[in-house]
Amino acid sequence: MAAQVGISTLLDWASGLFAGRDLGRRGEKLAARELRRRGYEILERRWRCRLGEIDLVARQGEVLVVVEVKARSREDYGLPIDAVDRAKRRKLSKLARAYLKAKNLRDTNVRFDLVGVTFTGGKRPRVDVFPDALRF
Repeated sequence: MAAQVGISTLLDWASGLFAGRDLGRRGEKLAARELRRRGYEILERRWRCRLGEIDLVARQGEVLVVVEVKARSREDYGLPIDAVDRAKRRKLSKLARAYLKAKNLRDTNVRFDLVGVTFTGGKRPRVDVFPDALRF
């Protein structure tokens, strides 16, 4: 006899599949808020092209800032900057070029910032901004 599965069980199962996405979106929202507080103008959220996605595109003064957001649910995974390996840096560089081309921006200074958001149970999330964190 087949087991009966309730709708709440299915919803719990499905929410587990998307937990990382929700964490990422919450992290991006907090990152954008912190960057605005620091004087950045948020131009784009989750800008997509055939190559992938840029989490945030901002402007700080005359500099266009490509922002990678790393959200973590625990502190024992290490620093968020550690999660951005050589392949991710190359991909961000290609995405930045694609963005500049799509927006017809020439002679634009570009910087790559990293924002780490750490959610720990019962505490206010910690938001760390690493300006000019990624070198290409």
